[in-house]
Amino acid sequence: MNLPVEVIEAARKDQCVVFLGNRASLEAAELAVAAYPEQKDLAKSLGWKRSPTAVGKKGIVPSVEEGAAATERSIGRAGLLAKLQALAVADVAPTVAHSLLARRFPLVFTTNYDDLLERAAAAASVPVDVMGRQSPLPPVEKGRLLLYHLRGELSRPDTVLATAADYAARPLGAELKKQLRLLIRQRVILFVGFRPDEEEFERLFSELSDAYGGELPRCHLAVAQGPIDDFLWQKWVWRGLLMFTADPVECLTALEAGLG
Repeated sequence: MNLPVEVIEAARKDQCVVFLGNRASLEAAELAVAAYPEQKDLAKSLGWKRSPTAVGKKGIVPSVEEGAAATERSIGRAGLLAKLQALAVADVAPTVAHSLLARRFPLVFTTNYDDLLERAAAAASVPVDVMGRQSPLPPVEKGRLLLYHLRGELSRPDTVLATAADYAARPLGAELKKQLRLLIRQRVILFVGFRPDEEEFERLFSELSDAYGGELPRCHLAVAQGPIDDFLWQKWVWRGLLMFTADPVECLTALEAGLG
């Protein structure tokens, strides 16, 4: 795994912003030998079913958002939230990746519902300010962690975004979008814990592109859980994404070593 020099130098100057995805939680669960579904399994657990018109077609990716909407229609919002709680990370400790993020980065955005980063910060005696997707970005302070939960937190059910309707009802705050535009233009963006063939990353990338007002400048993605096929690789390269293969622990450990 060759960690981009641009990422190392940006982190050294506190000019790197990390977006953390579901594979960080999955990795924590795997290390603890605990059950935690991958996105396609989560979608199916929530009730996603292949459309009858799509039967036999290849490349159909199970949709968590569609599965969540199906569950909500079936058993209501409270039932959906209860199901997400049952499928969440439980009794799992933060990984080295969470600990290094909490200690090294003053600003992190996450699409995870869990509190692994908060617990890692508490263990490292790093104060945490937790924000939501509609909150403006306050001044960033070195020695503190400013953590944005872009999809909400299961500990605060009213903040959870799970369906396409949720995102439509609660878009990124107007002021935060302006601030994200500047961050993307002025900082180095590193995505960790995502796969580019998952809906979660596509949704995040689209929201950031909308905030930026067009195609993003080049960003870096540590592709978790192994390589992707050539078609997807080319698709994202054309969109300005520079990819390398690394799970969250591997990526953050290599970054820490590079920073000396």
